[in-house]
Amino acid sequence: MTCRLWIFGLLLLSACGPRPGAEHLNALQRQLTVIDSAAAVFNAAPHDAAIQAHLIADSALAAVETRMQGLVVNLEQGKPFSDLDERRRLLKKQPGRQRRITQEIDRTRRQIGNLIEAIVDGAKVDALGAPMDQTYFDEATADEMRISTHLLEEMNIALDFLQRGLSNLDDLVTKADSTSAALSALPKTESP
Repeated sequence: MTCRLWIFGLLLLSACGPRPGAEHLNALQRQLTVIDSAAAVFNAAPHDAAIQAHLIADSALAAVETRMQGLVVNLEQGKPFSDLDERRRLLKKQPGRQRRITQEIDRTRRQIGNLIEAIVDGAKVDALGAPMDQTYFDEATADEMRISTHLLEEMNIALDFLQRGLSNLDDLVTKADSTSAALSALPKTESP
């Protein structure tokens, strides 16, 4: 009788043993928290302002180019125009960046959540029928950590581009406009 109890206890312990991938749960949950926090900052940024700011920069640059038609300037004289063009380019791509990153945030949160759920539930096969063993969870966790780290970097880059695009845009437009007005008012010299 004692032997049977001992065998039953061993079977019970082995059935309750650690699940494959369980050691990844804390890291995955922490990464999900980091993503949620970064996403809140990203979503609170003034993304809508980029569209209007791009229109302002684009219109101002078109006016400058029209005024400067046929004039040749050196690098120093052309700096306000180059700066304005850089801002225009930063702002032009911002709506696409925002859309892509928002989709990637949703995808990453869903994937990490599904991975956590599979580990907690002790899932044995994935949706494609692949066995979910320790190797599977090791590889899936490494992939999601790499992807989510890249996503965090992309969010930071996009926020930097947005901030740089919006920063002092009115001053830059004014400077480019006044520089182009001053340069176009200079008397034109005839070539020999």
